[in-house]
Amino acid sequence: MNDKKQPLSPHLSIYRWQITSTLSILHRLSGLVLFLAAFDFAIWLGSIALGGDTYVGVRSFFSTNILVIIWVLVSLSFFYHFLNGIRHLLWDIGKGFEESQVKLTGLLVVFLSVILTALFWYCLLTRFG
Repeated sequence: MNDKKQPLSPHLSIYRWQITSTLSILHRLSGLVLFLAAFDFAIWLGSIALGGDTYVGVRSFFSTNILVIIWVLVSLSFFYHFLNGIRHLLWDIGKGFEESQVKLTGLLVVFLSVILTALFWYCLLTRFG
């Protein structure tokens, strides 16, 4: 309430935090991560075009431990954004709006994102590592 005892507009302090809120924020963040990763991907592709010496330098830089961790997070962002996008497409056709379905599909998206990321890196590291 303000000084005149009039109600204020609702704000975050009166809303319960929900899984959909968290997943929405994560979807936006994963899109931002993918946008930023596109620049690194362009650098990597450009290094291939510039020749073997440039590629070897960029590859050795991208192979550092911290950047491998970043690329794992980028791949997690990719799988999360992809699966959550499918979830949103289902919503666009009117499916999955029941509260139990929203919670189940949200948890399923997170779980499958982690599983797909782990499988992707397992295959990548066992084949090329």
